Amino acid sequence: GPACVWLDANMTLPGLAMARSIGDHLVTSIGVIAEPEVMEHELGRDDLFLIMASDGVWEFISSDEAVAICAPIVAQAGATEACTKLIERAAAKWREEEGDYRDDITAIVCKFPCLQQRPA
Repeated sequence: GPACVWLDANMTLPGLAMARSIGDHLVTSIGVIAEPEVMEHELGRDDLFLIMASDGVWEFISSDEAVAICAPIVAQAGATEACTKLIERAAAKWREEEGDYRDDITAIVCKFPCLQQRPA
């Protein structure tokens, strides 16, 4: 299975499969990295929305697939509806792959109306 962070050396207490926990310096001694990995991207006219999601979404959905799911819905119905569809698709993928088990599925879709193309 995946590498886990355990509360005790004998692995009898609960463990957690993770490597990063933003700001959680308490457990750095057992391998958790408290510093976030940060990337910057300058927004341009082609950047119409942003998808932020937990690993429960990204486990079975690629970035390209997430964009393909969200783009037409953001354009037609809005970010909330696109986010709902993305979460539904992620849940369906978990059911297909893992049956009754699934990780947490969290997502936010933000539309950038200030960057939308305006008709001439």
